[in-house]
Amino acid sequence: MDVLLLTCQVLLGAVFAIAAFGKLRSRADLRSFAAGLVPVPERLRLPVAAVVAAGEAATAALMVIPRVGLALGGLMLAAFTLVIARTVRRGVRMTCRCFGPSAVPLGPVHLVRNALLLLVVALGGTALAFSHGPPAAGAVAVAIPAGLAGAVVFAAFDDLAGLFLDRTGRV
Repeated sequence: MDVLLLTCQVLLGAVFAIAAFGKLRSRADLRSFAAGLVPVPERLRLPVAAVVAAGEAATAALMVIPRVGLALGGLMLAAFTLVIARTVRRGVRMTCRCFGPSAVPLGPVHLVRNALLLLVVALGGTALAFSHGPPAAGAVAVAIPAGLAGAVVFAAFDDLAGLFLDRTGRV
């Protein structure tokens, strides 16, 4: 179970780090993310964008403390999922800027992605409950690359889903 916990920590830490970096790498990127926050009143968009990006960065950093990192990651993902669901249900056209600039509008694909990430949080929490201490060196050698590979898949989820969906979001 220790290898599963570490894999989940690395995957989630990398996903949140990539998301934060995509928003914080320049002022223009943060402003671009803020401009896309259509449901938020215009005067609050930049502060909300900064809080979201800071929360993502903090979540990534706190994955080194599994209980805290997994809890914060779960809360962040649950909040993002609720916002996405509400946005889609209301028919608001808003692009997904989860991992940097994107032309892909929020939709069911993003709900699936977040549900899978929430599953990773749950797996990490379960593994934490059965953890017996730090994993062996061999487990670390497996867990870190596996977690990073998983993070790449999640960061490219829009593009990967686009290979299988038509423009309406259907298979």
